[in-house]
Amino acid sequence: MAFERKKILLGQAGVAALLIGLTSCSPANEGEGEGERAVSGGGEEGGYSVPVGEGESGEGEGDEGPGGGEFGIKPSQAAENPVTFMTALEVMRAHYLAGLAAYEIDRRAVAAEMFTHPISEIYIDLEDVLIGLDAPLFGDQLATAAAAPFDGSSDDEIRAAAHAVMAAIDEAENHAPQSDHSAASIQAQVLTNMIVRAALQYEFAMASDVRNSPYLDGYGFFKSAETIATRHMDEIRNLDTGVADALSNAMTSLAIAYPTVLAPDELAIDADDLIDLADIASAATERLE
Repeated sequence: MAFERKKILLGQAGVAALLIGLTSCSPANEGEGEGERAVSGGGEEGGYSVPVGEGESGEGEGDEGPGGGEFGIKPSQAAENPVTFMTALEVMRAHYLAGLAAYEIDRRAVAAEMFTHPISEIYIDLEDVLIGLDAPLFGDQLATAAAAPFDGSSDDEIRAAAHAVMAAIDEAENHAPQSDHSAASIQAQVLTNMIVRAALQYEFAMASDVRNSPYLDGYGFFKSAETIATRHMDEIRNLDTGVADALSNAMTSLAIAYPTVLAPDELAIDADDLIDLADIASAATERLE
C-alpha cells in the first residue's frame, strides 16, 4: 500500500478513536461501565494461536506477521490462502455485527469503537491483498461507519453505513484466492475459525473481572459464525455430515453462551464444555479436502 494511503487510513482511525474517547466521557454515556466501553479484543491479544485452517500451505497456527493487531494477519498468507483471507474479513464483519447490536441497546460509544477497530487492526494490512486480488477497496466505507455515530448521522444512516461495510465484505469474499479445496470445505474451515474464536472469548470472559469487553468480541464472532452457517451449512452437510453435525453442535452451545450482546450476570454454559465442542469441530474440519 502506498505510504500516503496508509497515513490517510491511520488518520481516519485516529480521528474516530478521539471522538469515541470524548463521547465516552460525556453525560450521554453515564451508566456504561468501563467493561461496556473498552472493547479490547480480549483473548485475541492474550496469546491465543490462530485457529485451524489458516495454515494450508505450511504457515500454521500462531504464525503472526507484522502489524495486524487483533487478528495478527500475515498479508502474504492471506494473499494465497482463501481461509486466512476470508477469516480476516469475517473478523471484520464480527465487529460490525457486535457494534450494531450494541447500538440497538443505546451503547453508542461501544458501537463506534467496534466500527473503528477493523480499520487499524485488520484493514490497513489487508488493503494490499485486496489490490492484488483485484477486489474492491472499502476503506472509505469503514471510515464513514466509524464516524457516523458522532457526525450527526441519523439512526438509519448509521445502520446503513455499517451494512454498507458488510456488503463490501461480501463482495471482497468473492475475490478470495483460488484453492484446490472445495468451496464447502473452505466455508467449513472459516466457520470453524469463528467458532473457535467465540469459544475462546467466552472462556476469557468467564475468567475476567470485566466481562463485557471479551464477551462482546465473542458475541460478534458468534454472529459471524451464525451468518456463515445460515449461508453455507447445507453445502457443508452435503460434503460431510459428520463435520456439519460437529459444527452445528458447537453453534447450538454458542447460542446458549451468547444470548445477548452484553454479558449476563451469570454466564450460561461451562467454558470448558464450549472449548471441547470447538475442538471437536476443529478436528472434524481438519479431515476435509
